[in-house]
Amino acid sequence: MKTTWNIIHKETSKLTNENNIRSLRINDRVVYNQIAIANELNNYFLNISGSISKKRINEKEEEASPLQNLFKYFNQPFKDISWSYTSAKEINKIIDSLKDKNSGGYDEISTKIIKISKPFIISPLINIWNKMLAQGIYPERLKFLLIKPIYKSGDKSSPSNYRPIFLLPVFSKTFGKVIYKRLFDHLNSNVILNGHQYGF
Repeated sequence: MKTTWNIIHKETSKLTNENNIRSLRINDRVVYNQIAIANELNNYFLNISGSISKKRINEKEEEASPLQNLFKYFNQPFKDISWSYTSAKEINKIIDSLKDKNSGGYDEISTKIIKISKPFIISPLINIWNKMLAQGIYPERLKFLLIKPIYKSGDKSSPSNYRPIFLLPVFSKTFGKVIYKRLFDHLNSNVILNGHQYGF
């Protein structure tokens, strides 16, 4: 499988040696083992996200009282959200909106492949997405992602000089857009979002 992947990406000029991390400094020792390098970067990225989360929790605790004041504007409970089923028209539109890319997630399926095979997969996709909406179950496999370390600057042997890029499977992105539309419509139609609410 890996050989096939390499051949495909070599032929599409997407496989380059310059993106490979040949060595990394771990515990004051230069390591060349690719599995050890991957594990070290993975641990580093996990710890970074954990420290950021702790910082945000502390900040939120400090901001708690101003945030609580927002609730005085909502005098009645919100309506329950209802998921409308998706259709061929919606899935077609979502797939067409995806950027043409050769890269994919852990399943190695790119948006280009999805677009080419659209006539053959759209019916099964509608069936699967509607079952997910009806049952409220998100498959574990769609939660998997590929973490790609990208060099920023400085010493290439230091994990701190890499940032992670998360590559989701195309099917996760597609279903995410289905959920996004329903959630966005629900928030707007029920005037749930406050005028002073921002994403960051």
